[in-house]
Amino acid sequence: MSGKLVHRGVCGVLLSMALASCSMFDTANKTQETPNHSWFKGENYGTEGANDAELATVAYSQGKFEDAENHVIQALRLNPRQPQALMVGALVYEHMGRLNRARQYYEDLIIVGGEETSILGTDSGKPESMAEIARRRLRRLNMMQSEFMIEDKDGAMVFNISQEASARQGKSAMDEALFVRQQKMIAENKADTAADMKAVEVLFSDEEKNIISRFLILNELAENDMITQQEFLAGRAANIGGLLPLTNKAPAFGIDKPVPSSDLIIERINSLRSAVEARAITPQEFSAERDLIVEAILPPKPKLRMQNKAPSKDILSAAKDLRKLEVISQLNLITDKEKAAEKAAIEKNLGLIRAADVKKKATTSTTTAQAAKSAPKANNQAAKPAAKSKAPTTSNAQPLEVEENVEVQVLVPEVTSPF
Repeated sequence: MSGKLVHRGVCGVLLSMALASCSMFDTANKTQETPNHSWFKGENYGTEGANDAELATVAYSQGKFEDAENHVIQALRLNPRQPQALMVGALVYEHMGRLNRARQYYEDLIIVGGEETSILGTDSGKPESMAEIARRRLRRLNMMQSEFMIEDKDGAMVFNISQEASARQGKSAMDEALFVRQQKMIAENKADTAADMKAVEVLFSDEEKNIISRFLILNELAENDMITQQEFLAGRAANIGGLLPLTNKAPAFGIDKPVPSSDLIIERINSLRSAVEARAITPQEFSAERDLIVEAILPPKPKLRMQNKAPSKDILSAAKDLRKLEVISQLNLITDKEKAAEKAAIEKNLGLIRAADVKKKATTSTTTAQAAKSAPKANNQAAKPAAKSKAPTTSNAQPLEVEENVEVQVLVPEVTSPF
């Protein structure tokens, strides 16, 4: 009996030592564990974890990402709702390329961020709402983990957006530009009436709006130093026929298709740049995708071209074309000289210039004839050729020469792009 008691006592001591050993091992390695994120909304953790969150922030700012991760884990073990720890943790995991874990932290932060602000994760370096920073960076992560460009059935690279998204996004640049145009006209006391504004909105087809959007997006990329001046000029020159079809070569096939909004494209390029800095992708991978994005907006060397719009042959259609030309000019997409050449081409094809020229010559001939009749008899011989001249018929009128690519100098945004 006593032997059994001794045996049980020894076993108890050994078990206690084993448990203590496990506890010590767990304590020594607790910084390597992942905290439990199954917390309840509304639970109050007070200021727990704040000190470790501060240490994590300092380590992150010094580039000591492993130390920052350890402090984040400790802070979130004490307080799973600690917003600063969640922010630093998400940024650390972004840097490490562990995007799913970063996404988890951003999703948590959107819920618990509240009114907390931070400069961490901002593009401007100014304090912003943590929840808003998390939303923006989460959006970038989603973009990074999805295909932005895909190859279509013709082997061309196109934007991978849904039909619903494309219908909405493809018009966004155009809609914003029309709004800016209207605000400018209001400032100059030249505002359109509500009917005029509505008329402008329905003036262009969806395909025409997509083409205009691409030119507006290219402008915005240049203004934000996302492309070089050379890239801007090459894309514009190869596709200006999409805006000025009667005086320029037809644009690249497919530029009438929807395009993502400019903010999505800029975010994508920024996210690629961040991925390079975090060493998640190589500079070569960044350059390859960025170049594809720029070329897909307005291809600088089209393999296939669209058919240009046929000239209008009736007054109403020509008047609509002239109105479109005026709006495109107000959007600052063409020069005055380009506008004048296209206008002349519209009027020539309709016969307006020809008719005006015939009328002018007829008036000149009549005046000359009247002058000849009233001249002295001695001068009749010299006046006869003029008196006999008649107004030329339409079939004899000389066609107006319309110069293609009328101007080398174009509207170029100030570009200091590093690309």
